[in-house]
Amino acid sequence: MNRNWMILFLLILFFIEGSVVPHLIPDGWYGRIAVQFVFVVVLFHGVYAHRHTALLMGLGFGLLHDIVYYGQIIGPHSFTMGFLGYLAGYVFNVRHKTMVMMLFVVLIGSFLYQTIIFGIYTLFSLSHFTYQQALLDYIIPSMFVQLIFALIVYVPLRKWFDMIQGNNKKDSEEA
Repeated sequence: MNRNWMILFLLILFFIEGSVVPHLIPDGWYGRIAVQFVFVVVLFHGVYAHRHTALLMGLGFGLLHDIVYYGQIIGPHSFTMGFLGYLAGYVFNVRHKTMVMMLFVVLIGSFLYQTIIFGIYTLFSLSHFTYQQALLDYIIPSMFVQLIFALIVYVPLRKWFDMIQGNNKKDSEEA
């Protein structure tokens, strides 16, 4: 049941990314900031819950991003979001997960996400920027937007995942 709530939460974030956030971004920054709130939650899910579920959620919601927002080519966002969600869960599978560690995961994950997407778009000649231009124009600003979002949602999501882990432990003890 908790997975269904997570999918509903991700769908709400997906709609907020496309409908509310573009109106909040100043005109001078429009097109330079790639808002990836769903990706941040996929990273949280990979680190605090289960990396295989993060992989599936990343593949599904990345495909939605490919179809709805970035229709030039199908697959890059799906692959990247799923792969990095799984990788975050695999690499940061430690006992004590701190806020600083999670913010580091979001920062590095956002950087890798934008870099991989840039690489794929450059490979298929859909982007004509140099990497230095892309880094300064939209990768770094997008990283900080994702970092601020991660700071805002850290406490509620951490409590949610702790509650889920507590319920799973109780269920396994009762069986």
